[in-house]
Amino acid sequence: MSSKPGSSPQKPAGEDAEKKNPRKAQDVNVALRRAYDSAVDESIPQSMLDLLSKLN
Repeated sequence: MSSKPGSSPQKPAGEDAEKKNPRKAQDVNVALRRAYDSAVDESIPQSMLDLLSKLN
């Protein structure tokens, strides 16, 4: 990975972001959990189940 002279290397947004603003990181975690739970709770359309059954 190349960086421009005089610029600091970019850090991943993981732990450093949580240390700087833990409330924002917590809000993101809550939003992602809600989106995941919503997707898991969705039913599979019958047309998709029909397609999957043709693979067997």
